[in-house]
Amino acid sequence: MRYGVSYFGNRILKHVEEDMKELKEIGFDVIVHTFSENDHKFYFRTMKDIVKLTKDLGMEVWIDPWGVGGIFGGEAFSNFLIENPSEWQITNRGRAVGSACFNSPKFREYMKRWLEAAVETGTDAVFWDEPHFHILKDFPKEWTCRCERCREKYKETYGHDMPEEFTEEVSNFRNETIKDFFEEVLSYSKKLGMKNVMCFLPFESELFGLKDYESIAKIENVDNIGSDPYWMAFKLKMNPFLKETTQKILKLSSKYGKENHIWLQAFKVPRGREEDIVKGAKILKKENVDTVLFWGVFACKHISSIAPDDPEKTWEVVKQIVREVG
Repeated sequence: MRYGVSYFGNRILKHVEEDMKELKEIGFDVIVHTFSENDHKFYFRTMKDIVKLTKDLGMEVWIDPWGVGGIFGGEAFSNFLIENPSEWQITNRGRAVGSACFNSPKFREYMKRWLEAAVETGTDAVFWDEPHFHILKDFPKEWTCRCERCREKYKETYGHDMPEEFTEEVSNFRNETIKDFFEEVLSYSKKLGMKNVMCFLPFESELFGLKDYESIAKIENVDNIGSDPYWMAFKLKMNPFLKETTQKILKLSSKYGKENHIWLQAFKVPRGREEDIVKGAKILKKENVDTVLFWGVFACKHISSIAPDDPEKTWEVVKQIVREVG
C-alpha cells in the first residue's frame, strides 16, 4: 500500500525542499501539489521547480486543479470567474453563482490551457479533485445550471424546454453534463501524455450533480479512481461510511481495470479522535487499497480554518500510520 499527502500553502523553494525531504524520510510515495489559478498565473516557474525537486527525491507527483473555476475542491479563489462573469452557473431562479458552467466552451478552453501548464510542470498525473456543480443550501428548490447554454443543450437532448423545477430528467442531464465535460478534457489530457486520477466526493448525489460514479469511471482516459470519505467532516460514523465508499470504489476499479485510491482526513480532527485515523488506515489496508492519501500536509496546521484541534498530535498519528501500518 502506497501513501500520499497533499501539499499547499508554501511556494518558497528553500522551505519546500526541506519539507519534501521530511516527507520522503517519513515514507510518502506520492505528493499531491495543488496548482490553483493563482499558482498558474503567478507561480508557474516556481511550480516547475517544486515538481522537479519532489520527483528528484523519488516521489510521484499529482497536480491538483485546486478550486479552479469553482468546480473543483479547494480553499482557493477563481480568477476565471472574476474575469468571466458571463460563464458562471445560473440557478433556476436566475441567480448567478460562483462556479463555472460545465457547458461553457470558454471554460473548457481555459481548462485546456491549465492542463498544458500542468503538464509543463513535469507532473506524473493530474488529480481531478471533487468535481461538482455549485452546492446550494436550498437544493433542490434552487439548482444549477440553467444558463442559456444549458437550456439550449437540454432542448437538443430531450426535445423540449428545460423546466424550472428539479426533475429526474434534469438530474440525468447534470450527470451527463459532467461526463461530457470530462470526456473532452480527459481526452486532451491524455493527448498531452498525462495520467488522469479522478477523485469523487464520497456520495453519488444529486446535490453535487454526479450521481453515478460509474459513468466517469468507465471513461477510457481515466487511469485511477478514488474518493474521500471524511467521516469526521461529514459527522458520520466511520463504518459503514468508510468501508462502503471504499468497496464501491474497489468494485469499479476492478470492473474497469483502474488503479484506486482513498483519502483519510487529517484536517479539522476533533481533539481526542486522532486515533480514529489509525483505525481507518487499517481498514483500507485490509481492503487492499492501492494508494492511501492524507489531506493534508502537517495536518493542515497552517490553514487555520480547517486545522485540527491538536495538529501536532494528528500529524504524529499520520506519521505513525505511514511508518507502521504500511
